Amino acid sequence: MSRVLLLGHSPLPWEETEKSYGPGIRTWQFAKPLIDDGHEVTIIASRIPFVYEDEQEKPCPSVENGCVIYRVYQEEFERGNFTEWLIGELDPDCIVGATAYPSYVALLYAGEKPVWADIFGSILAEAQVKAAVYADDSYLEHFHRINNLILHTADHYSTVSERQKYELIGQLGVAGRLTSRTLGHEFVSAIPCGIDASSAACIKPLRRDRGDGEFVVLWSGGYNTWTDVKTLFRGLEKAMSISEKVKFISTGGEIAGHDERTYANFVRMVENSNYRDRFELKGWLRKSQVIDLYGQASVGLNIDAVHYEVTFGSRNRILEWALYGIPALTTSLCELTMELEKNGLIFTFYPGDADSLAEKIIELEGKDEMLADLGNRLREFVISKYSFENTTKELREWASDPVHSPDFESRLPMRLQARKASGRKQKHVITKESPVGEKLLFYLRNEGVVSTMRRAVRYISKGISGRSD
Repeated sequence: MSRVLLLGHSPLPWEETEKSYGPGIRTWQFAKPLIDDGHEVTIIASRIPFVYEDEQEKPCPSVENGCVIYRVYQEEFERGNFTEWLIGELDPDCIVGATAYPSYVALLYAGEKPVWADIFGSILAEAQVKAAVYADDSYLEHFHRINNLILHTADHYSTVSERQKYELIGQLGVAGRLTSRTLGHEFVSAIPCGIDASSAACIKPLRRDRGDGEFVVLWSGGYNTWTDVKTLFRGLEKAMSISEKVKFISTGGEIAGHDERTYANFVRMVENSNYRDRFELKGWLRKSQVIDLYGQASVGLNIDAVHYEVTFGSRNRILEWALYGIPALTTSLCELTMELEKNGLIFTFYPGDADSLAEKIIELEGKDEMLADLGNRLREFVISKYSFENTTKELREWASDPVHSPDFESRLPMRLQARKASGRKQKHVITKESPVGEKLLFYLRNEGVVSTMRRAVRYISKGISGRSD
């Protein structure tokens, strides 16, 4: 058995936080099968910003669900010395990155350790759409920096779809990895989004409680840069104009520090709607509160705009709904939705077509038995095909005998150079002792105005509450 250090994100799926995101699920999707196989797994989880309410003084280990977990702030994860120290302390047989940013950090500090790098959706496509939402191509540099190091220095890769696998192979060719030395070497494994089948056994499809015959359309999760809120709003409003039974419940919202415009745009549309009272925008809620709302849902709604992120990506929320017997109404643009559509397990409408969305909602209204039957079949299908164990077979095989890529010797100098360059940047890392003005400039540059204002409010509030009379 191997000693595995896994770099990922928190919150992890069982944490009762107000916000939860796909990267935390991905981290546990990778960790749990390795633990079940008997490997000694330690997780360093970068705390996703604006999720935790508590202040953590320093990284402290906890033993949870068969592994040791350190939850650390992003600054310490990448720029501090903790990750490098722990690699030296543990001396792992291999390092696994779950999603792109942790993979990037893993490669900064891995040295000669074999590294599995997971690219959870196309980084370059995500960069493109974020730049478009903010009308600012300067955002591209951050994504390209992460992508380039991963491309040039990892030993093995995983993607979230077969489509993305081939996109990544093309990038590896451009990066000079497809050479005579690597001919025949399988660089990339596709690991689709997964579900924890062991916990799924404890979940039963919920009894629907919709009050006075309401047809409840549910949204849960973040409104990311690829969410087509214009079509979402127009489609819902038209359906509401046709039937007074249609109601929309939304949990989740903006993704602080990443996309603070998409959800805000949707909220503005709703506030000016003639049907405002039938839009329930509940914002981010704790997992237990979201599950309570699942019992009211007639159908879960997912909507994407047409661009490359969607082409290469996937949608965790559809699998989450399936565990509770909630069928999905969705645009069918990614690999997951196309497979479910082919098997007759979801309902679809045309991308960018509000009339198509409204028509499908009205078509499904009142068909409770049919929706319940489809939800049960969908649940059985995803548990069978998308379990953590089934989706991670190639990762589990690699971890049992972790090896370098055939061209590793020529790649090692790049890792060491990246580490040295990262060390030079660390000279001006923000600490608690840094002047307020320096902190302000740092966060404005890295997180934007809204996120920086939130930090400032918390800082001021903390100072006021800490004063003695």
